[in-house]
Amino acid sequence: MRTMNRTFATVAVVALAGLTQIGSASAQLANASAATLGVSSIATVRHFGAIANNPAGLGMPGAGFSLSLAPVTVRQGLGPIGLGDLKDQEGKVISSSVKEEWLSRVAAQGQQAGSVGAEVTFLALTLGNFGFQVSTVGGGNVSMSPDVMEIALFGNAGRTGQPADLTLSGSTMDGFAVTTFGAGFGLPITAERGSMAIGATLKYSVGHVVAVGREQGGNLQSNPIKVNVNFPTVITDDEDYDPNNGSGVGLDIGFQLERDRLHFGATVQNVINTFSWDETRLVYRPGTALLEEGNNSTDFDAQSYAAAPAVLKAAVEEMTFDPVVSVGAAYDLQPDFTISGDVRNRFGDGMSTTPKLHAGVGAEYRGLGALHVRGGAAVVTDGFQFGGGASLLMGPVDLSVGGAMVKGDLEDVSVFQFTLSFGGR
Repeated sequence: MRTMNRTFATVAVVALAGLTQIGSASAQLANASAATLGVSSIATVRHFGAIANNPAGLGMPGAGFSLSLAPVTVRQGLGPIGLGDLKDQEGKVISSSVKEEWLSRVAAQGQQAGSVGAEVTFLALTLGNFGFQVSTVGGGNVSMSPDVMEIALFGNAGRTGQPADLTLSGSTMDGFAVTTFGAGFGLPITAERGSMAIGATLKYSVGHVVAVGREQGGNLQSNPIKVNVNFPTVITDDEDYDPNNGSGVGLDIGFQLERDRLHFGATVQNVINTFSWDETRLVYRPGTALLEEGNNSTDFDAQSYAAAPAVLKAAVEEMTFDPVVSVGAAYDLQPDFTISGDVRNRFGDGMSTTPKLHAGVGAEYRGLGALHVRGGAAVVTDGFQFGGGASLLMGPVDLSVGGAMVKGDLEDVSVFQFTLSFGGR
C-alpha cells in the first residue's frame, strides 16, 4: 500500500506541478519527438529527437537505431477574443453588450490576433551516432486593428448605430512553408566520470510559400460614405508555382554531459544560416480598393517584386531562421523520476512557431511500467505555458502524445503532437 501511495503521489506531482518546456525549439527542422513536447529535453534527449533538439544526444550512451514515421504537431491560437468566446455564442445572436466587451478587449491589446502552425516529419532515422530527418514546417499569423474589428462586429454603422470614420491601418498577415533536410552526428568524448558528447546537425532548407501583408492607411469614411482599402502583399508566384522559392543551409551545434544523476546540455541552433527567399519568384500585389458612389476601382494584379514598398521588402527579409540558444539541466531524483529545467531564447523575429523566450522546469515519471508520464509549465514571451504528455512503450514500438496550452497576452495557443516510433521515443 505504501508503494502504491508513493506511485500515485509521484504521478500527481508530475500532472499538477511538473513544470516544463512545453514547446521544444522548432523552426527550420521540426521536432519529431512528442516526448520532448512534455518535458525539457536539452540535457537528456536521445535517438531521433536529438537531431532537431540537441545533436549531442546522438553521441551519448544508448545511441543506436531509432525510427519515427510521420509525427505531426499542430498549433492554433486566437485572441483576445478566443475560441471559447465564440463557442459560448454558438447558435445565438450576439448581443451588443457582448460585442462591446469583446471590442474593449481588442482595444486594450491593440489587435485581434490569430495564428496557425503545423510540423510534419516524413522521416526521422538514427543509426549509431548518425541521424537523418526530413520535415516540413508551416505557420501563419494574422492581426486585425481595433477599428477593423469594430467594422466586423458592428458593420459600417459603428458601435453607436451612427456611421463613423474608422481607420484600417495596423492589420498584418504573415505566412510560410519550408521543407528541411537534416543530417546529424554525435561524437562521444572521453570523460573521467560519466559521459560527454558534442554534436552537430547540418540542414538544407527549401522554401515553398511565403506571404506578407501590411495595411497602409486604408479607412472608412462616413460622410460621404467611402471605403478605401490599401493592403499590399508580397507572395510567392501562384500563377507559375515552383516548390523551390528559396533555399539555404543551417548548422546547429550541441553539448551534453551526464554525471551520476546529473545531466547538462546546451545548443546553439542556426549558428550559421544562409536561408533567403528567391526574389525572382515573388510577386507584389497592391491590394487597393476604392468604393464610393459613382467611383469604384480595385487593383490586385501581380506586379514585379521590385515595385513593392520598403515595408514589405523588409518583412520578407525577416522571414528567415534566427539563432536560438538553449541551456538545460536535469536531475534523477529516483531512477524512474527526473526533474529538469531550461532556458531558451531566439534572437530575432523570423520564421518560427514557438515563442521567442522560454524559461521552465519539468518532470517525468517512468514508474508505471510501460507508461511514462510528463507535465509542466513555463514562462514564455508575453505569457505562460502549461502542458504534458505520455508515452506507451510496447516492446520496440513507442506511442507518444503531448499537448500544451499557451496563455498569452495577445492570444491563447493550443498545441498537440503525436509520434509513432521504433527503438526510441
